Amino acid sequence: MTAVRPVLDTFIELNIVLALSAVIWLAARAALTRTALRHSYVAQLRAIKALCVCVLISPFLAFGVSSFASYAWPGSAMALGDIAVAAYLRGDIAMPATQFEALLNTRERWVDLALSGQQPVITALVTLLVLVAAVFAARALRDAAMIRQTVKSSFLWRQSAKVDIRLSDRITVPFAVRGLRRRHVVLPSHLLDTPHELRFALAHELQHVRAGDVEWELGFEMLRPLLFWNPAYLMLKYQFGRLRELACDQSVVARKRIDAREYTACLLDYCARTISANNPRVLNVAFVTGGKAKRVLRQRVLALTDAQPAVPTLPALFLGMALTFATLLALGSASIQQTQDWSHDRLMLSTVVNLERLEARNQGN
Repeated sequence: MTAVRPVLDTFIELNIVLALSAVIWLAARAALTRTALRHSYVAQLRAIKALCVCVLISPFLAFGVSSFASYAWPGSAMALGDIAVAAYLRGDIAMPATQFEALLNTRERWVDLALSGQQPVITALVTLLVLVAAVFAARALRDAAMIRQTVKSSFLWRQSAKVDIRLSDRITVPFAVRGLRRRHVVLPSHLLDTPHELRFALAHELQHVRAGDVEWELGFEMLRPLLFWNPAYLMLKYQFGRLRELACDQSVVARKRIDAREYTACLLDYCARTISANNPRVLNVAFVTGGKAKRVLRQRVLALTDAQPAVPTLPALFLGMALTFATLLALGSASIQQTQDWSHDRLMLSTVVNLERLEARNQGN
């Protein structure tokens, strides 16, 4: 079990960082809606991508902050547990030492209970989570196999340096996927009969490929079996998918000779086909299925018709947002880490706890 504990600690810290990043994003989105970038979905997508990158590198950010703090302020505490211990020893927290130690070790105690297997309720909950994760993993593999079979059975129509454009009779909605080495845009064969719809569909999917949306969607889907229960992950995934489609539509119609009205009509037609069909969802960037499809579709139509022209992202503003995200997540990641060494304050607290227990025993005698 000692080998499992670091993995479980890392998993817990990842979920806490995700919760913090969700709060950061909600605050950033609220701030962006009050600026000229409220209709610039391309800029908002770049911002949430920067936040997701900061989440991925949060362990390195935490290590950097801790190293800098130990160098600049030797003996200073970064973890919340160490800060709380120092505050207790200064007398800022008034409670018995044994009670404070029990509160301080709550997370470690719950991890021990989960690993020991002595609590039937906790064991049943962990087993249920593992089973549901296995179901999501199997579902992802099944959908990926279906999409792979669709790509293999399709006809190679056009080919560029990095992208294969294929035609298939098995689908009604175009989608973009990627393999280990190449990306694929698969189009329904019936689009050859409607050149203008073919042009819109191809422009939309190639924009997804150009923006790297396929890789981002793949990353989110790979994390689903581990984080399906975390509301922060679900919220960030939904927000990313929503902005991904709005930004793609905005980028497509911004190109020359792309009419927004015709593009919207084509989008509505594809949405109707997707809802009536049972298409695999993994790696499919259409994002027009699910319980929130009507809301997302309405947002996409409004973004194409009523929204004001997009404002380009200022490099200084984007850099400032990225640095803010990195700083907040670095401090947050460093503060939630478990400290393994026994510092002077920890030894003092342990001494106070032992003295308190000895006094209680003497009083009992």
